[in-house]
Amino acid sequence: MIAVACNHKWAMTNIRSGYLVIEGCFHCRNRISFFSEEPIPPVDDYQEGDHFWSHLGDYQASQFDLKCEKCSKEVPLKEVMATMLCMKCNPECGVFAVSAQDQNRKTWVYVALCANTSHASGKCVTEEGIRALNEYFNCGLQDPLKKIVVVPCALRKSVDTCHGIVLADVGLTELY
Repeated sequence: MIAVACNHKWAMTNIRSGYLVIEGCFHCRNRISFFSEEPIPPVDDYQEGDHFWSHLGDYQASQFDLKCEKCSKEVPLKEVMATMLCMKCNPECGVFAVSAQDQNRKTWVYVALCANTSHASGKCVTEEGIRALNEYFNCGLQDPLKKIVVVPCALRKSVDTCHGIVLADVGLTELY
């Protein structure tokens, strides 16, 4: 029997409000981030093996998973620490290049931020997560010239010079 592919209608589930916390190691110069649901974001410095992690910043953020209202498929987005609207700050950045691909549309590019900000492990947000986020953000757009593209943070040229707005509102698609 051949399974029929679902034309997913994604909805947010397991919505959590909190903070995207960014830390840096002065020894290796790597950056990591994590999502904290604490009422006040943690700012502790600590040592972990050869790493000396220090608090670099924090931003209000929302974390969520996606679930299809038609077939009940769930896409957990635990590796997405937050979503950031790209401010197109560097023409040499891979995220900027994505935003410049279709000049005839009003394209907004969101960056799905993973925990391993420097990508030292080679891991980032999964392809399934990126695909589901793109489908979710584009499903209710009324303007045919409007397009939202979600990309993994591994496309950024530099985590230290990247400018964007971390999205904290769970009603993200109400803007469109």
